[in-house]
This record gives sequence, structure tokens and C-alpha cells, in this order.
Amino acid sequence: MKKSYFNNDNVYSENLKYLSSIWSEKIDNFYVLCIYDEGNFNNPSYRLFNNNISIVEGSKSSNTFIIWEQSYQKNKDLFFKLRVASRNELMKQIAKYIVNYLLKEYESYSSAPIESHQILNKKSYISKLIEKFEIILKRDTFLVNHRVWEDFCKWFKAYLINWVLEDIQESIGIPTMNTLNEKQLNELFYHYITKNFTENNDFTVKFTNIIDDYVQKWVEKIIASLKLKNISIDKIIQLLELTEDPITIKGNNYQKDIYYTLIKDGCIRVMSNAPYQTIREALSLNRFQHNPSLPWPSAVLHNGVIDGVVQIKPIRFQKKAKNSDVPKVVSLKQIERLFELAVDVYDALCSFYLSRAQHHSDIVEIRIDDLLALRGLKPKLGGSGRRGGYESEQRKNILEALSVIQKLWISLEKATVYEKGKPVQLKLEGSAFKFLDDRNKEQFIDRKLRVQTIRFTVGEVFEKYLYGTGRQIALLPIQTLQYNVYRKKWEKKLIRYLSWRWRTQARKGEYLQPHKISTLLSAIGEKVNERIPSRSRDRLEQAFDALLEGEVIASWQYEQWNESIASNKGWSRIWLNSTVIIEPPDAIKKHYISITKQRGKSNKFTINPKYSKSIDDERNIGKELKVIRKDQKLTISQLAEELEISAAYLSTIERGINIPSKRVETRIIRWMYSYEIKK
Repeated sequence: MKKSYFNNDNVYSENLKYLSSIWSEKIDNFYVLCIYDEGNFNNPSYRLFNNNISIVEGSKSSNTFIIWEQSYQKNKDLFFKLRVASRNELMKQIAKYIVNYLLKEYESYSSAPIESHQILNKKSYISKLIEKFEIILKRDTFLVNHRVWEDFCKWFKAYLINWVLEDIQESIGIPTMNTLNEKQLNELFYHYITKNFTENNDFTVKFTNIIDDYVQKWVEKIIASLKLKNISIDKIIQLLELTEDPITIKGNNYQKDIYYTLIKDGCIRVMSNAPYQTIREALSLNRFQHNPSLPWPSAVLHNGVIDGVVQIKPIRFQKKAKNSDVPKVVSLKQIERLFELAVDVYDALCSFYLSRAQHHSDIVEIRIDDLLALRGLKPKLGGSGRRGGYESEQRKNILEALSVIQKLWISLEKATVYEKGKPVQLKLEGSAFKFLDDRNKEQFIDRKLRVQTIRFTVGEVFEKYLYGTGRQIALLPIQTLQYNVYRKKWEKKLIRYLSWRWRTQARKGEYLQPHKISTLLSAIGEKVNERIPSRSRDRLEQAFDALLEGEVIASWQYEQWNESIASNKGWSRIWLNSTVIIEPPDAIKKHYISITKQRGKSNKFTINPKYSKSIDDERNIGKELKVIRKDQKLTISQLAEELEISAAYLSTIERGINIPSKRVETRIIRWMYSYEIKK
């Protein structure tokens, strides 16, 4: 038909354009209204496509209507509101795009994905960032210009009309179209455009894609105008409003993959078998001593299912027969400063091995910088505010810690392992981890070693606990590795112990079994300050509060403790025998649900209201605090900021779910007292 109507393709094309322009002029002004399912999109659920085009995902689930100019004018106020809502929705989508752009840029500097970032993983925080950039778009960019939207509207409308007219022309032919009057053409146009929107998914995808292309050009222009291209890490931190920068180092995909494979729900996986745990405790609590019967510094390993010893023994002597005449070349004073760091590296190696090894005898590789990144350390800045790399001294410290781990030689006279589901007692001897060179020969590790990557495998003892039914794995919060070894020593050691206990309690689901205060202090290698015992109590409660605020634990409280006891002489002995209930976070309980036996009774713990740490036994400090807060017209977040605690923790205090620690309680009482004075 086309060839018979015009003599050649060029004439056909030019004449078709001419006819299309004539037909287009006959089309009455119209608007396209899409009503989306409430479940698919955020409010507003109505989006008007004309002066404002809303770019949304999942556009298939919508009902589309054509609104002619006459109908529009009759309901002008309603449709104007819809147009404004649609414009705002599009700017919200662009704001989301910019926030995602910044998050990706942030992630490109870091070896940690956004999923492992406690702040940036909160939906409420991201929503605030999107709102912030919505304001910037409406205030500081060309989108504030009404003319921009009008041009956008005209462009889109021209495309849409041409597509529909082309569809009509191909269906009925040019001669027939030329015979249609204006009314007939508009009726046919309405029929075809409605049919395309309701029945032709390809048509919907086509116009959505062309809009996306147009808006993408807007976005590129906005990114350029806001100077977000080649942005420095410091600027990103400022725009994302991060008070701290937990970033590690600009890394490749290999580094990022470490975080994706190692960290889940804020935790890493480590072994929880008896030898692994007792060796970890021996290092962390510095239980090594010079034993007259052994040539090397050693620690006794005993916890019911194992009996033996672990020595700090250089690898050149590990394969040799026992010889009491071997010189004691290892000085505890020279290496004990490395023990806490060595425990962090010990757990990091274990976690990495569990995530990468397919078989218990596999050899895996890890970078020195990855061990630093897992500990949350920041590399130094390079040029233009970008991350450079880690300092030489930081890498040497890691090598020294690896050297300590390499020297661990385990000798177990009795060890219970499981073979085919049955317990078997064995004698085991070997290293904790083996470090190998490219030829699979043992590599001597010290701070002078010039390597970027370490190849390693588990030693003979741990190997027995990594296959079959004897495989025992525990979750360990990543904060454990990242707490400062000096300032957060109590928190670091406490969460290691609690994580191990949660794993042992998982089978029966007895997570709320009380912990004796004296047991907890012993587990972290601390003794009560006999001269000023309140210092020990305050420090332990401070550690509990820090773990709670860091969401490492879900809650903590004394089981049976009356604060009036603390006013009596010798109260510390009673306090040491008191118990505290520490609840793990939901992620821990959810992970262990597969190994938890079903029990008839619920393990849900409820607070006994008769126990209170308040100065007055009858006083309900949470209720009092809530009344005063509301009287002051303060939100929970505002008051939590004044008290320097988390809003979630404050909420549980007000509701009577948690009893505040002595330190927090003192802050609350002082705040309430200051209110009474003002009143």
C-alpha cells in the first residue's frame, strides 16, 4: 500500500511526516492518568502523565485513562493536585537515584558493602537522605523552573501522539486516515491509545524507556551541577551525614566479596569446638606461663571434653621430639602485648577459612589488608581526599599477630570428636593454622616478611572438627574484631564469651539462662576492685550498655537485685553472686533455630516488677521519666540524645522492659532532678 501511494521511499517518508504533522494538529489536548495498585507504589497512588512524568518500577500493575481537555477543566483543581503530586514523585525518584549513586560511590571506596553498615542499612536513615535531596532538587537545580517541565511535557506528548498515529496509519492506511474528520480522528485516536495502554505491554515498556532516557539526561545534568562526579570520600561522608566514617579502603571486587561472604546480619562464623574456644580464651586472658616441665610458654586446656596443653612453640621445633633441653627462646614479655590482636586475627582467619574452603584440607588465601579491614581500621588518606592505603606499621602488627598464631602448638591427651554421629576419644597434636608459600611449604611469618597475601589452612587438631556431625560453628558479631583492644577491652572479651555461650545454649533454646556476675568477670579476666568495687560494677554495666547500644545484644537486666543492698558494707560479695539475663539479638536466635530442640514450654522471659535498681524500692523510674518527658514535650529521640543513650534503650526503660544500669539510672535521676528545679 505504501509503495502504491507514493513513488519512492524518500517521497513517502517526507510526505508521511507532513501528513503526521497535519493529523497531530487535529488531536485535542489530553492527559494520561495512571492509577497504580496501592500495594505496588508509595503514596500518592495517582500519577498524571503530561506536565509531569513519574518514573516508577512495576508499571504493569496499573489502570490507565485518557483525560481530555474538557474533562480536565471541569476538575481542574483535582487534576492540578495530581500533576503536582506526580512532579514531586518524579523528583523523589531522582532523589533516590542520587542517594543510590552516592552509596555506590561510598561503597567503591570501601571493602565493606552497605549491607554491613549499621547506619546506612536503616530504612529510616535512607528515607531522611532522600527527603534531603528532594529539597535540594526543588531549591538548587533547574527543576525549579516551570519551563523545564513544560518542555518535558511537550516532548513526551509529541512522541506519544506520533506512536499512536503511526499505529492507526498502519492499521487502516493513509487514504482512509485522510478521509477522517477531526471528530472521527480523535475518537479513533482515543480508541487506539486506550487499547495500547491497557493491552499492549510492549507499548507501555516503549514509552517508559523513552521517558527513562530523557530523565537520565536530567540526572546526569544534576550530578554535574551538584559536583558529584569524581567526588572525594570526605564529601560523600558529608553528604550522607555520617558522624563517623567506618570505611576501610577503596578496594577491588575481591575485597568486597570478603564482606559479602563473611558477614551476615552483622556476624561472622567461627568454630565453636572446645579446643578452638579454650585456645582463644588462653590467648585473650594471657594464661600462658613458663612451665618447668615444658620448654615453651604453655597454657592448660581443660573444659570437660578435652585435656591437654597449648604451647607457643616456633615452627622449627614443632615437628621435633620433646626435649627439655631446648632453649626457651620465646619471651612472654615480648609477645603478650600481641595476644588480644592475635585473637582478632585468629577469629578472622577462621571465619575466612569457613567461608572459602570447600574441604577441611583446602588451602585458601587472604590479604594482609583484608585482615586490617575486617578489624574496622581505616587506611590513610591519599590525594584529593581519597583513601590511600594502610600504614606499614599496621601491616607489621598483623604479621606479628600471625606469627603468634603460627607458633601455637596443641597437644591433647584427650579430645572428644564425633564420627558418624558417635563420640570418639582421640589423642590429637598439631598446629592451629598452617601458613604455606607458593610451593606449599611452611612459610616462616614475622614482621619482616614482605608479602601482601597469606596462604593458609587449618592444622591437624581443628581439621578433626570440620567435617561430619562434629562440625560446630558459632556466630560472632563483627564488632568483636572492631572494638578497640584497649578502650573496649571489656566489651570485646564479653561478647566473645557470650557468643560462645549462645551457641552452647542454642540446642535447648535457653538463651535467657542467667549469668553469674563472678562468672562473667572471670570469663573476661577481670577481678572486682576490692578497694572501690563500684568501679568494677560501673565498668561492667557500661560494657552491657555499649553492647546494647551497638545492637550486639537485645537486652540485659539483673535477675534478682535490690539496689538498697549496694548501700550496705560488703555489698560487692552479694553483687558477685547475683545474676544477669542477657538476651541475644534476633539474628542470632533466628540463625540457630534449625538446631534448637522444640520444647513444650515457652522460653519467653518476663520482668518481675518487684525488682528495681531505683533508690526507692517503690519507685518506678521508667513511668516517672515518661511523664516528665511528655510534660517537657520531648520525643524519645530528643531525650535519648540528652541522656547519651539509644532511643530504643530509653523506650524499653519507659515501658518497664529494661531496668537501667546504675550509670544510666544516675543520669536519669539527675535529669529529672534538674526538671524539678526548673519547675
